[in-house]
Amino acid sequence: MTDGRERIALVVGALIALALQVMLAPVLAIGPAQPNFIAVYCLAAAVARPQSAGPVLPFVMGMAYDLVGGGAVGSLAFLLVLVTVVASRTMGALNNDTLFMPLAILVASLLLTQVLYGALTLALGTGGSLVDALVYRALPCALYDAVVGLVIYPLAARFLVGQPLQHPGSSQLR
Repeated sequence: MTDGRERIALVVGALIALALQVMLAPVLAIGPAQPNFIAVYCLAAAVARPQSAGPVLPFVMGMAYDLVGGGAVGSLAFLLVLVTVVASRTMGALNNDTLFMPLAILVASLLLTQVLYGALTLALGTGGSLVDALVYRALPCALYDAVVGLVIYPLAARFLVGQPLQHPGSSQLR
């Protein structure tokens, strides 16, 4: 896949994640927990393509979430930039060409994002108590995000990463 096609796939995926967040996430809410399709997509893209993950997509998508949602403006944008950089660097260092490592990094990153978001809302005074912010919101949302991430990561790995082509009779990858 060329670089232009990869960027188009990245933008189309981001628009789909934003549409899912606005239209589908409130319907799928179970108590205080609802999936964060934006965080899942940004982290899945960072783990699927660690060599070219940058801060622009997570920042823009995080700001869109903050503007649409009811949280403090800029809080998820900051956390997504921070956690996607850590996730992409971790994936670059620990990649062993198995499916376990990217999924483990994705799930750990989603948990870290939700716990930090809960702590940040608590610190900004928009959350309730520590138990409400972390136990009743961050952990159920992280579990929900992990399940969604296990579905979205294979799609992100398929559509966002260029597959090398090997021509018959040649031993060189292109």
